[in-house]
Amino acid sequence: MKVTKNIRRYIDDQKSLEDRLFGVVLIVGVAIVWVSMVVTFIERLGPTANIGSVASAIMLLAVIYVAYGRKKMDLARLMLCYVLNCFVIPISFFSCGAIDSGMPLYMVAGLFLVVPVLKGAKRWVCLLVSFIVDVACVIVSYYFMPQGVVEEEASGFVAHLTLQARIFDMVCSLILIGLYLIITTTLIMDAYQKERETAEELLIKLDELSSKDELTGLYNRRGMFSFLEDVSVRNDERYYFCMIDIDHFKNINDTYGHFFGNVVLRQLADIMMAGVDEDNNEIVARYGGEEFLIIFRADRQEEAFRRIDRIREKFTDVKWDKDPDLITSFSAGLVRCSRFGSTAETIDFVDKLLYAAKESGRNRVSM
Repeated sequence: MKVTKNIRRYIDDQKSLEDRLFGVVLIVGVAIVWVSMVVTFIERLGPTANIGSVASAIMLLAVIYVAYGRKKMDLARLMLCYVLNCFVIPISFFSCGAIDSGMPLYMVAGLFLVVPVLKGAKRWVCLLVSFIVDVACVIVSYYFMPQGVVEEEASGFVAHLTLQARIFDMVCSLILIGLYLIITTTLIMDAYQKERETAEELLIKLDELSSKDELTGLYNRRGMFSFLEDVSVRNDERYYFCMIDIDHFKNINDTYGHFFGNVVLRQLADIMMAGVDEDNNEIVARYGGEEFLIIFRADRQEEAFRRIDRIREKFTDVKWDKDPDLITSFSAGLVRCSRFGSTAETIDFVDKLLYAAKESGRNRVSM
């Protein structure tokens, strides 16, 4: 279990999907080659097979060195595909019984690994070369295979296996290649799923950045108009627009600094958000510097007015650490959306009401 967790952690730490796939194929491929080498010694196929297995393991270690020692991932990908398909598998093919053994399964596995490791023209060239090498191996082996059943002979160019040895080799090959394909495919799918989840999270963040105000976390203008495209507020008698502008905000910035001004903006944003129900299609948007727009529902005008006036009172009651004597307030305009033929008309009218509230002495809601 610990080994599996370490392998998964290593794969997840790779920066790109291609590096993850390469790591998966390389790790599983190395494991299969080393197990195959042990099986070769157990089967006693002779010195040629043993030397071929050891050479194959050394070649894969060279690929690992190029990839992670020299940090040349592109070269290592090419090396892995060509080393396995053009050297490791052909050598093992002839030294382990050729078409009388389970080696054709290794040829299929070798072709399989090219797809996730390489891409573009490199993938198709490698597949073509690998196909040619595999077909050539099968054709050449035909002329060295004896006619009829022979006893085991390990000293020739092609190792000839007894019936029992062929069955044993085929069973081992089925198990190894089956495990290779299952494990590799599983890890590849896991890596792909992780990459997909990461991409989806990134898209969500980008969408939020494009529709949300960075300072307050409220909708920006783009997000607000996108909301209005999805929700037909003018066809619902319960929808209201409220435009809010902080009173004397320039004086706050000039007196206490812009950092404190940002604190005031975020505090008001929190109070407004607490006063709306997002699950009921109500939103708060930062319309300008210190201007905000609340789109909400109310059954009656009196209820709409009370909701906004409650927000105004909470903002006025805030005690600021910077200056406990500072009293902040805002002026607001409030209208029912269904009275107007377009969003532009609604915003224009509520903006006029806002300035009427300011001209009337500020710290009030004009409806």
